[in-house]
Amino acid sequence: MLSILVPHYNFINQTLFTELEQQCLSLSLDFEIIVIDDASLSSYKNYLNQFNKPYFNIIFLDKNIGRSAIRNLLAAKASYPFLLFLDGDSCIKNPNFIKNYLNFIQQNPAADLVCGLRNYPECLNKEYLLHHYYGTKVEMLASKQAFHSSNFLIKKEVFKALQFDERLTHYGYEDVVFGLTAKAKGYTIKNFDNPVIHLQLKTNQQFMADTEDAVQNLAQLMQLPQYEIILKEIPLIRIYLLFKKTGLWHLLAGLKSRLRKNMEQEKPNATSIKKLQLYKLLHLHYCLS
Repeated sequence: MLSILVPHYNFINQTLFTELEQQCLSLSLDFEIIVIDDASLSSYKNYLNQFNKPYFNIIFLDKNIGRSAIRNLLAAKASYPFLLFLDGDSCIKNPNFIKNYLNFIQQNPAADLVCGLRNYPECLNKEYLLHHYYGTKVEMLASKQAFHSSNFLIKKEVFKALQFDERLTHYGYEDVVFGLTAKAKGYTIKNFDNPVIHLQLKTNQQFMADTEDAVQNLAQLMQLPQYEIILKEIPLIRIYLLFKKTGLWHLLAGLKSRLRKNMEQEKPNATSIKKLQLYKLLHLHYCLS
């Protein structure tokens, strides 16, 4: 019936796997939980050995293969017709989380991909406020409307037809392209209220570094002809192509480094999202220059 697939990297989260096991057992469900660790440090992965027991398949990789390749590998290992992908830093608060997914696919048999939502915990530490602010103001809203890879169920046959693009080895946009490709191929994507909580917040500096990695991925995608049409659905690319025609990039010279320093140090506010979008635009131009 259900293969639960968890990419794992440098985060201890025993509670997630215990909760998933208990919920599935309570439903008398045919299930498996496959966890692939993507070459984490020993201090973050050794605890997984306690789950070498029935219903679990724990796999340790010697070399990091990245966010796209590990999801494809998880799907290849799966035995059941429905695949539930959850990020390894997720927390499940709803005791009916699995049951909610099963009810939804029973009531919506035409749905090919089903996305639960993504919420964020409260954060008071100023070192993590930028990620938290972006998560609560942008990502939580986006998870209600678009595909995201942190919490989704998909028919195995559909995943085989799509796959994540393994040419993307950095962080970011691999899930956006996956969702846009699914939409372009006519698959039905549904979103419903069945959230996980995203536990692992990044420091302001690491969040900005991840943002740069994501934009680098986007620049790489723009070089691939197969994505030329669907990428125009991404607002950042539409703005970039429009601004490119003006030839006014020189007016923004030197702004990028000042923006990054400002965003890493200031308390996030109503203008932070606009600043971040501008920073992404400038970094996209840098990557494509």
